[in-house]
Amino acid sequence: MKTLLLFGFCLSLLAFQAQKAIALPEYLAEISGIQYINDSTLIAHNDGGNEPALYILNFKGELKKKVIIKNVKNTDWEDITYNGDYIFIGDIGNNLNKRNKLKIHRVAIEDVLTKDSIVAQTMSFSYAEQTSYPPAKKELNFDAECLLYAEGYLWIFSKNRTEPFDGISNVYKFKFENNSDVVLKKEYSISVGKSGWLHDSFTGGDYAFGYFYLITYNRILKYELNNAKFKLIKEQKFGEFNQKEAITVIKDNEFFVANEKQKLLGSQKLYRISLKK
Repeated sequence: MKTLLLFGFCLSLLAFQAQKAIALPEYLAEISGIQYINDSTLIAHNDGGNEPALYILNFKGELKKKVIIKNVKNTDWEDITYNGDYIFIGDIGNNLNKRNKLKIHRVAIEDVLTKDSIVAQTMSFSYAEQTSYPPAKKELNFDAECLLYAEGYLWIFSKNRTEPFDGISNVYKFKFENNSDVVLKKEYSISVGKSGWLHDSFTGGDYAFGYFYLITYNRILKYELNNAKFKLIKEQKFGEFNQKEAITVIKDNEFFVANEKQKLLGSQKLYRISLKK
């Protein structure tokens, strides 16, 4: 998402205390995905409309290498995840709920780390629950900014935009299928909160150590999946409010979180954050 429209909230949102952060370069002004690879390497990408590029960074946010994926377009890249062999990029942004063919691109990590330009495999998909493009306002729940890999599957958590806002995130669990038009069916749902999408819609996620770590613009939420239900284990507000779009776990309860540049809420930054005990 490129802009925040609810300007009336800005003064109260800026009241959050500032937090130490790493300034990111201008070429990552629209950072929307970040992934931990090892103790010296992160991979990041920008939001839609930018190059179909992956940026290899160190833990200081400095560029080690840029990799172009030459056979795909960055329509609305929103998140990135990793299973040890492949990087998966979610071209899953759907702000207006009008897209009927969303995509996930898969590239081998060995190619990403050793080449300057690579070719991706692509899976296209739609949602079984969506029958209109766009649907009625009360059904605007087919945008997504969270893609993660867990327990042998890819998972998508929707970004709720319903009017009136009901605070539900739909969860999809599936396997990557190259060159397939897959119809995904909702498997779970999470009730995030009812304050509105600005506070209670997921904008990124990761999975590690048996837990799902999801973010909104103002907090991290740690979930456990138990008996087909997501149980909230812990939530923690960020030190400052801005357009946080990406999270990756680097060790137990420790993360990198990144925010996009936004005119009213500040420049692009990378935060190293720990959950409080």
